Amino acid sequence: MKTNPSADRRRLKARDAARSPLPAAMVTENYVVAGGIRTRYFEAGSGPTVILLHGSSLAIDAWSTWHNTIPALAHDFRVLAPDLVGFGLSDAPVDGKHVPRLERRHHVSAFIEALGITRCALVGHSEGGFIAAMLAVENPGLVDKVVVVSSGATSPRLGGNEDHAWQAAAAAAYNVLDGCDTEEDFLRTNARLSMKNPPEFVELLKKNYRLACESGQLERFRQAARKKDDTEYTQIQEDHLLPHLPTMQAKLFIAWSGCDETVPVARGIKLLERAPQADMHIFANAAHMVMIDRPREFNGVVRDWLGS
Repeated sequence: MKTNPSADRRRLKARDAARSPLPAAMVTENYVVAGGIRTRYFEAGSGPTVILLHGSSLAIDAWSTWHNTIPALAHDFRVLAPDLVGFGLSDAPVDGKHVPRLERRHHVSAFIEALGITRCALVGHSEGGFIAAMLAVENPGLVDKVVVVSSGATSPRLGGNEDHAWQAAAAAAYNVLDGCDTEEDFLRTNARLSMKNPPEFVELLKKNYRLACESGQLERFRQAARKKDDTEYTQIQEDHLLPHLPTMQAKLFIAWSGCDETVPVARGIKLLERAPQADMHIFANAAHMVMIDRPREFNGVVRDWLGS
């Protein structure tokens, strides 16, 4: 889908002048047991159900990722945003190990079942995009629309030397082995994930970093990082997801950050090549956390597409 960024901005400005997001106080914080995991989730609004899935970097959870998006979408949808297993205030895995994304989708399935949802749209950021797309492939009767947001877990590699730059940037941004010993180290390591790093977002990260240290999440991430196999990471895409995208029944929207060093636009375009039926929008002047860097544009574009 080709878009005119200037026209989009004018349209969003005019529309948002008459429609502000719901007050944050109207977003409720709830808990449900999903697959044996006590799961925290946020909820707002009414209408067709939209579930927002966060990524998997250290100290990320539903609220730090989606605090701008939940109230914005809640005008038109019932919006749910869970902390995935081992993140935020949801239970940690029983065995104390980090749950990889392929298995994490079972927690999301259990969450959907626990709330009695029979039809929904999924919006997934980063590894959450992989989970969203996988669930759509596996459950065509459940998921009718999918938005994949700047998701390296979903998009193909570029091949050859073209991958070196983003791999180096990702290694620096997600360096949990020796880049997160203190809160200051953690914030410095994560700084490249947002171009703006607004104070509210930074404060949420600080709080979540302290929780990650206390809950054992940091150590789980370090154990997983020591075992990470990039070949296996790529093989999961080819075995479980990419071949199925062209025939996926759910409508697909690819939302990509224009200035994401860790998952460059070229990878989003490669994903579009594997799913030519999809729509795509590129957000200029946004790093990996596009919903933080360009909240009004992101929320407006996603809301319009979900409502189309």
